Amino acid sequence: MKISWLACWIVVAAVSGLAAAAGQTVPRLKPGLWSMQVHSSAAGENTALPSTVCVGAMPEQQWRLEEENARSRCSKFESRAVAGTWVVDAVCSARNRTITKHTVTSLSGESFREDNTAAQGSMTSEGKRLGPCKPGQKPDVYK
Repeated sequence: MKISWLACWIVVAAVSGLAAAAGQTVPRLKPGLWSMQVHSSAAGENTALPSTVCVGAMPEQQWRLEEENARSRCSKFESRAVAGTWVVDAVCSARNRTITKHTVTSLSGESFREDNTAAQGSMTSEGKRLGPCKPGQKPDVYK
């Protein structure tokens, strides 16, 4: 299972955007400097990812684009709030493959955890907000 730093953040954003579109109030990642660790059943801990990333605020229009993008690639995309987490069950196409996955995400203002389960393997992403971005540092995501 190949892991993409940007893809991990996009998944968090897409889950939040889709649940928000369904009328649910979803916490968003606070802008600032974040650390993130990714563990997968196929690759173990991914040390190729940067240890920190400066995350900017995602404009409302971008949230809608992420939702449209996810829905256009998925024949099934169900999201729901369950006991303080966001659960997504999806069947999506990417790179000529169909992926069926179950994602559980818990978000707070200062941290998140996302557990993905698919036939290809499992992946857990965890992130923690470290504070504001460094002076002069530009957001790496949501440009």
